[in-house]
Amino acid sequence: MMTVQECIQYVESHLEIRPATDNGAYTSGRTIRPAGCVNHSVGCAQPSVDVFFNAMNKSSAGWGVNALLGDFHKGEGRIVLTLQWNGRPWGCGSGSKGSWNNTKVQWEICEPAGHTYAGGTMVGYDVAKNQRYFDRMWKMVVAWNVYMVKKFGYPISGISDHAESYRAGYGSNHGDVGQWWPKHCKSMDALRKEVQEILNGETEDDDMDVARFKELWGEMRKELQDNDASAYSAEAREWATKNGLIAGNGTTVNGEPNCMWGDILTREQFVTVLYRWTQMMGKA
Repeated sequence: MMTVQECIQYVESHLEIRPATDNGAYTSGRTIRPAGCVNHSVGCAQPSVDVFFNAMNKSSAGWGVNALLGDFHKGEGRIVLTLQWNGRPWGCGSGSKGSWNNTKVQWEICEPAGHTYAGGTMVGYDVAKNQRYFDRMWKMVVAWNVYMVKKFGYPISGISDHAESYRAGYGSNHGDVGQWWPKHCKSMDALRKEVQEILNGETEDDDMDVARFKELWGEMRKELQDNDASAYSAEAREWATKNGLIAGNGTTVNGEPNCMWGDILTREQFVTVLYRWTQMMGKA
C-alpha cells in the first residue's frame, strides 16, 4: 500500500492538464465547493482516454467530467484533467433530492476492451485476462482518490459512485462501477477503506516522526552538554565562571563542573546571565 506522499507523486507523474474547451460544462465556467466525488466507469469496452476526450470535447456533448482515467492497457495509465479542478461537472444527472453535480467533482474510468453490455450487465468479460488492467486501474484510482481528498479536504464518506448518487436521491439511475469492480473482488466500500487506511497511515507516520524527532533532539542536547569547548574561548570562559555569570548544571565532566558550553542558549539562560552581569556591575 502506498503512502499519501507516494500517492501524490504517482498521480502527478501521470497527470495531464488538457481542458475540454468546447465542452458545455467547461464553457459554462461554473464552479463548486467539492464536498465529495463521484467515480464513474464508462459503461463500454473502450480503454482509450483520447477516445473519450474527443467525445467530450464537443459543444454537442451532453456530459462532462473533471477528469478521465484510462490507457491501462498500455501501461500504468493516464489521468487527463478536462475541466477546472473545481469545475461543475455534468456527470450524474439529477435525482429526487437534487444533483451531486452541484457538490461533487467527478471522473470517468475507462474499461478494458473485449466485452459488451446487455441491460446494464457486462457480457463476455474475461476476469483473468483483464486482471493486469484492473490492478493498474485500481492502483491509480486509489491514489487519485487520496490525491483529491487531500486537495479538497472532503471526508472519506464523500467518496461515491454514480449508483450511490441515485440511491441517495442525487443522480440518475446507473449501475456504474458496481457492474465491474466486484468481478475482481473490489467495491466502493473497498475503495473508501483503502483510502482511509492510507490517510490513517499518514497520521501515524506524522506522530512517529514527532516522537523520533524529540528523541533525536534529546540525544543531540545530551551530546552538546559537555565541556568540550574550543581553546580560543578559554580566557572568556574562565572570566565568566570566576565572576559567577555562568554556573554548572550540577554535574561534572572529567572532574570539572559541566557548564554545557556547546549547548544551545535558551532565553531563560540569557536573561539569567544578563541579570548576573548587572548585579556584578552594580557592585563594581
